[in-house]
Amino acid sequence: MSPNDTMPDAHVAEFLDLARSANIFFDIVNDRLHMRAVNPNWAMWKPCRHLLDEIGQARIEAYVRAQARSQRTLARCAALSAERLHLAAQAMR
Repeated sequence: MSPNDTMPDAHVAEFLDLARSANIFFDIVNDRLHMRAVNPNWAMWKPCRHLLDEIGQARIEAYVRAQARSQRTLARCAALSAERLHLAAQAMR
């Protein structure tokens, strides 16, 4: 097991926050991890690149995928709750 496998989610989240502050973003597109830089803060690139190498692409991808799943689940739950609330309101009329 490599150190990257045991890297806590909090550390990966902090890295992603740092990257976002430098206008560097990580997303899953077509089932692959993509990094995009939109007007990046080049002064922040070196520390971000160092952390990217330290954490590793696989660990970052696993975290981003888990967060995307969590967001989809949360969105589905919110939609179901809204639908139930709407049906309850209709039933009360």
